[in-house]
Amino acid sequence: METEIKKQKLLLVDDNELTRIYFREVFWLHGLEYKYDLTMAENLEQAHELITNPHTRPEIIFLGLVMPIRIGQQTVTTPEAGFNLLRRIKTDPELKDIQVIIFSAFDNLEYKEKAKSLGADAYLVKGQNMPQDILQFVQNILEKNTYAQ
Repeated sequence: METEIKKQKLLLVDDNELTRIYFREVFWLHGLEYKYDLTMAENLEQAHELITNPHTRPEIIFLGLVMPIRIGQQTVTTPEAGFNLLRRIKTDPELKDIQVIIFSAFDNLEYKEKAKSLGADAYLVKGQNMPQDILQFVQNILEKNTYAQ
């Protein structure tokens, strides 16, 4: 009798298609599709649906900050979009234990401090990590619950 290994659910929330392709390739090239169930959301609505559904809820979320949101009749691209989703996750009793890693091109102290104050578990800057570093980071964050940057 074979035992089924429970895959860790990961979610990447990013409107940039190249970032989504990069993430999928990193996990595929390292043969980790047996260990992780990687899902992509290209907008905040998709992300919210996946996060709030107990069957698709991830253990770890890689969250881009600068995302489009609708304000009235306009669509605006702003880092506040990512921060708002982070705030909603970390203040919801059912979601607050999800590990949220900010994955942003912005490498500034203000954003890092804001992310930490809102409950982010880590802040990674796009382009500053090799693929194997991201995989190791995922493993480390699953093993412990400490803020990293």
